[in-house]
Amino acid sequence: MKLGCPACGAEVDFKSRSAVFAVCSYCNSALVRHDVDLEAIGKMAELPPDMSPFQVGTRGRFEGKAFELVGRLKIAWADGTWNEWYALFDDGREGWLAEAQGFYMMSFPQPQPEPLPAAESLAVGMRVMVRPRLKFEVDDIRKAVCVGSEGELPFPAPKGRESLSVDLSGPEAAFANLEYATDGIRLFSGKYVEFDELQLSNLRELDGW
Repeated sequence: MKLGCPACGAEVDFKSRSAVFAVCSYCNSALVRHDVDLEAIGKMAELPPDMSPFQVGTRGRFEGKAFELVGRLKIAWADGTWNEWYALFDDGREGWLAEAQGFYMMSFPQPQPEPLPAAESLAVGMRVMVRPRLKFEVDDIRKAVCVGSEGELPFPAPKGRESLSVDLSGPEAAFANLEYATDGIRLFSGKYVEFDELQLSNLRELDGW
């Protein structure tokens, strides 16, 4: 779906039907989608430079299924930053490719058939059941803040959005994340992956690669 940016008139292409937030690539306006209308809610600061090889438009494969990266969140915490890339699969699924300190994790939003643990009940090293018949160990708990975003995303992500991010690991490279934000709790699960496994194309050109 292509819609006009209310701030500058440029065309904004929504590839995901679930996307409700986007950043205009021409004027950096932060846009909220209301069906076929767009509302500008401010300006998104230009993302600080990093050495990520990914970009909006990078394509790859995960477990035999093709995907395209259509949006990004850049997240900061006390000791650094990481990227969360919104991935739209050719079969209609939506996932997230996390890129943090040389590790890559592909995960997918999960339904919540049972109440998830309260944030204050969690501690590093604790074992919890967030998926049926599969126990995870809490690896870290971070206060996180969005420092910028680009492309399209399935929820509003203005600069300054705060959350508590809890990473968990399980057997056979299993990965899960709990996000506690003002608009609710989200559960994502998937697995750790190696860069070469993703069969990536249309990467950024970086010196030394």
